[in-house]
Amino acid sequence: MIATVTMNPAVDYTVLLEEPLVRDSVNRTSHERITAGGKGVNVSLILQQLQIPTTVYGYLSGTTGTMIAEQLQRTQIPTDWTVLPNQMNRINVKVKDHEAVTELNGRGIVVSAGDTELLLNKLRKYGPDDFIVLAGSVPAGAPATHYADVMRALADTGVRFAVDAEGEALCEALAQHPFVVKPNLREMCSVFGIDPVETWWDALPYGQKMIDMGAQNVLLSLGAGGALLFNEQKRVWHLSAPRGEVKNAVGSGDSMLGGFLAGCASGKELTESLRMGIAAGSATAFSEWIATRSRMENLLKTLPYPTELL
Repeated sequence: MIATVTMNPAVDYTVLLEEPLVRDSVNRTSHERITAGGKGVNVSLILQQLQIPTTVYGYLSGTTGTMIAEQLQRTQIPTDWTVLPNQMNRINVKVKDHEAVTELNGRGIVVSAGDTELLLNKLRKYGPDDFIVLAGSVPAGAPATHYADVMRALADTGVRFAVDAEGEALCEALAQHPFVVKPNLREMCSVFGIDPVETWWDALPYGQKMIDMGAQNVLLSLGAGGALLFNEQKRVWHLSAPRGEVKNAVGSGDSMLGGFLAGCASGKELTESLRMGIAAGSATAFSEWIATRSRMENLLKTLPYPTELL
């Protein structure tokens, strides 16, 4: 079982503009989509497509929380929400034109120590054969140690953690020895306080440093460049992304993590799990929304074996 935890879920309002975005002007949309948003939610959507058992956890509140619950109910993915009173889940606006994607992300809900304990009680049933995905931003007002605190509280269960976070939240989580972390290049550079690297080759020492800091595996997303995979045995693999028309970059990194974990949960080698991650991430990028299983499988057939670098 792979449980995904989205601490700060959202209603994603995505609009496509007919013309490039113009400030201080009226911009007309040609397409609109409202979906349940959040990195963990996206991971579960991919896992469902790949027929891997998954359950969605997180905090819901207010009218927007009801919208998120209804969206997930239609997918038929099992959920076990923690409902909070007198608040409202955030709305994230994603504006896409032919040049770029501009995102306006809300602040989100505030959770108390008691709310966190309610969530932890739901997650204590998982054990060594399971994965828990902690993905996205931490709730408003929560400390940067929030993910690390959750991992520490559940350490005695033996469950394996996958973390997709950034900044101090990611740094703190590394010390709890997650099974895998999935930063992109920008997030990796921010951990070490360095300027963005120019090539993925320049990223190699920093991926290894994340292993030294505690991660068992590091899945470094390179966007169109594919991904690098580092493991505890000091081995590193690279796999390029296939070529295709990018229609939707939003959610592609979440899809990569979902594909990778689907491979791991199925007992596949890390290198095959990397192939599955690249196929899932690329398939979503080439789709209007989260990719279908058939699109992922078709891409997987075209992918070579990852190249070992070190």
